[in-house]
Parts: sequence; C-alpha cells; structure tokens
Amino acid sequence: MDEREKKIAEKVMGEERETVMLTGLVRERVYEFLVMKKGYLPEEIEIDMPLEVSDGKRSEECTVDYIVRPGGRPLMAIKCALTALESSERHILAFCRVAGGIPISVVTNSEAARVIDTKSGKLVSEDIQSLPGRAEGLEMTEKLGANYSEDRIAKEKRILLAFNALRCSAPNACPGKEE
Repeated sequence: MDEREKKIAEKVMGEERETVMLTGLVRERVYEFLVMKKGYLPEEIEIDMPLEVSDGKRSEECTVDYIVRPGGRPLMAIKCALTALESSERHILAFCRVAGGIPISVVTNSEAARVIDTKSGKLVSEDIQSLPGRAEGLEMTEKLGANYSEDRIAKEKRILLAFNALRCSAPNACPGKEE
C-alpha cells in the first residue's frame, strides 16, 4: 500500500469510527425514549437480536437495533440511522416480515422517525412521538399479527440478504469477515 492509499484508508477509517460513535448516540437516545417516555420495561427491549436468514444458497445473521416486546409479544422493530431514513425502510420491513410479522416497522434518527405498518407497508407517521406507549402496545399485541405467503417470505429474505451484503462489502466491515 503506497502513502496515498494509506491516507485514504486512514480517512475512511476515521469516518467509520465517527459514524459508529454517532449511531451509538442515536441508539442510546432511542432506548431512553422507549423506557423513559413510552414506559417500556428494559427487559421488554431486545438489543441487536439476531435473526438467521437463509435463502437456500447462503445463510446469514441479520439484526436490527431493537425489538420491543411488551408482555413478551413482538410489537415493533426499530432500526437507528443517522441520515436518509427512507433508505432503511425496505430493510426494516423485510426484517419484520421474516421475523414472523412484527406489526410495526420503525426507522429513526432519535428525532424523526418513519413508522410503517408492516403488513401494508404504508407509512403511518413521521413522528417518533407517535410510537405506542407500553399500555397501548400491550393492547395492540393482542390484536395484531400477520401471516405471509412462502413466496413473500422468500422475497423478503432475498432483500434482507442483499442489505447484509451491502453493509458488509468493505473489508473488515463485519465481524468474522476479514480480507
């Protein structure tokens, strides 16, 4: 690696560290919001819960930042992003559908949010304050749920695996992947 390549690599690594740090702050704010403002119990919020996804050719672990389970039943999955919330919508929808029909899909930067009805794929709100509180969430989990066809699930798995490939395309970008 020549000097120019080293400088470029250092700059990229610095930007990646900054992104990781800022994303951590967003995650922290969202967690505090869920507990302090919406009343969820810490044990009802799963962090980085892995979902094994296989399309018959390959198998990978996919995650989202939070899965909120009031009373133990999945209500919403949340993906934290710094910018361009819309670009993560398809990922969170696919995750929620493959994970058994989690009813509410959320992408947020801790201030704005894209709250999506998982079954219809329609945007419900762009306000993080609109997320259901614990009491409402408990009621909702009694009524909500969705089943998807095998074809739909296969398509959603391909989408999830494609997002994983994009996220892990840089050398050393993902745990266990070293080049």
